[in-house]
Amino acid sequence: MDLIKHKWLWIFIFLNLLGLLSVGVLVTDDMADGNPVQWLRYFVNELSGVWLLLPLIAALFWFFQRYPITKNNFRSRLPLHLLVTIIFGASHTFLMYSVRTPLYHWFGIGAYNTFYGILGYRFIMEYLKQFIFYWVVYGLFTLFKQFREQQLQQIRTVQLEEQLSKARLEMLQMQLNPHFLFNTLNAISGIMYENLDAADRMMANLSDMLRSTFQIKQSEHTLDEEIRLIRHYLKIMEIRFKDKLYIQISREELAGQALLPVFILQPLLENAIKYGVESKGKIHICLNAKIIQDNLQITITDDGPGIQPSKGSGIGLKTRWRDWKTTTGIILNLNCKTGMMADFPSVLKFLYRVPHECLDENSGGR
Repeated sequence: MDLIKHKWLWIFIFLNLLGLLSVGVLVTDDMADGNPVQWLRYFVNELSGVWLLLPLIAALFWFFQRYPITKNNFRSRLPLHLLVTIIFGASHTFLMYSVRTPLYHWFGIGAYNTFYGILGYRFIMEYLKQFIFYWVVYGLFTLFKQFREQQLQQIRTVQLEEQLSKARLEMLQMQLNPHFLFNTLNAISGIMYENLDAADRMMANLSDMLRSTFQIKQSEHTLDEEIRLIRHYLKIMEIRFKDKLYIQISREELAGQALLPVFILQPLLENAIKYGVESKGKIHICLNAKIIQDNLQITITDDGPGIQPSKGSGIGLKTRWRDWKTTTGIILNLNCKTGMMADFPSVLKFLYRVPHECLDENSGGR
């Protein structure tokens, strides 16, 4: 916050305003009494008084930070603070006397010691004002300290929530990956004795996909990277089902830069293939991605019958998608269709976000 970041500038401005207000009080008092206004003397006195507070306030801040008053130490700290009020007041009065004496001589407005009166009484008179000032400063310091601590606490809370969401997201991905791996290895073993060459190509694509997965360090990547990743899986399925499976992928250029969770599309495509081929024998799957009103919308459609209630829903995609939405906070909508693909979303909406490097390259874009 600017108020805290530039606190000394604000303190300097506040003290100057305080000094000018004091000048105004003295000037109007002279006017009210019909006396000549001693402009120069008032400016020298009041501005030197507030300016000399700056180094003392810095010392007070250090003291307040080191020796705060709390419920537990009130009895021991209060006498210490009362002692410091006396030291603060005496220091301020001594500095004012030391600085104003040569200034009076320099500006030719008389001898300051004559104007100031008996110094001992002046120490007492000034202390009564300085005592109040001390506790006002302490109150403001404590207030801003608590405000700053709340700000830092909020920042730490947000960072912790981000770390927790990332950990949950990685956990969800770890739950999906073994399921995918188990099913894919089953598919390869099922075809191995029928077509060794096909099984070898399926294994090669699986190896490429696993290698790409292991190289991913983040929990999110771009849609283009997600498509490159799932193409390995789709090649495996195309080898397995041959002419029974036709897959079409299209996306807008801007959509390709959008961020989304790693491996989020694979379970949708897996279920579309599984239940479509089982029920119909042939299936046509379309994946389309575009930007609509600053949101990334991914639509997955097929001409299959969808998941039948008697066959369940894979690894619990309903619950899993609810977890994705809760964990990431970037999934805006998960629309389910009746009939086709009824048990998992066919339309996904994400907040449109791009990596920082894309923002730098396209600063004039979205």
